[in-house]
Amino acid sequence: MSTLRSKTVESENPRSSVSRFVPAPVKGTRIYGVARRNKPEVKRFVKFAIVGGGGLIIDIALLNIFERNFGMPVPIAVALAFIIAATNNFIWTRLWVYPESRSTKKRKQMPVFLAVNTAGLLINELFFLFFLQGITGVVQLVPIAFVQAHYRGIGLNVTKLIAAVIVMLWNFFVNRFVTFRNVKWQKNPNATAAAAAVASIPAEPDMLDSTL
Repeated sequence: MSTLRSKTVESENPRSSVSRFVPAPVKGTRIYGVARRNKPEVKRFVKFAIVGGGGLIIDIALLNIFERNFGMPVPIAVALAFIIAATNNFIWTRLWVYPESRSTKKRKQMPVFLAVNTAGLLINELFFLFFLQGITGVVQLVPIAFVQAHYRGIGLNVTKLIAAVIVMLWNFFVNRFVTFRNVKWQKNPNATAAAAAVASIPAEPDMLDSTL
């Protein structure tokens, strides 16, 4: 009976699923189970990460242009580059990540989206305030000629990358549950059906009980 249970679980769309590439120890973790049951939302996160990656490229490029070419103070350069990238992210998030939300007027969504991103900007600025000098100091210690010659720019960009990951997680989860809360949370129908099938299989009788 346990073999039947395992086959029922493993039969979930075997050709299209990438689960066959996942190591068995990972499949046994709670995180994998949650991700499997919420596969559509995981796909949204991947799309959001792609959009965020494009925004990050825009953000870093503009940050370097504003700070190094135009001589802007770092806080102003960070803020201006962040706002432009956030506007780009809103457009693509609405069109691609949450296409179901297009029925909601942009004038209602965009202020909320930008408010969430403004909070992200504050997190970004605070991270630069507290960690830029320390990270740049660590980079300066690297005994490589190229790093020694460009440690200031490298430190700026390393700080930006770390801050970007933190802010991306903030933006995704807060926007999911606030800005795009009208979009119904989607679960993996195959995983739900497999779980229902497993639940319907009678449990194996205890061997000890059967002998009594």
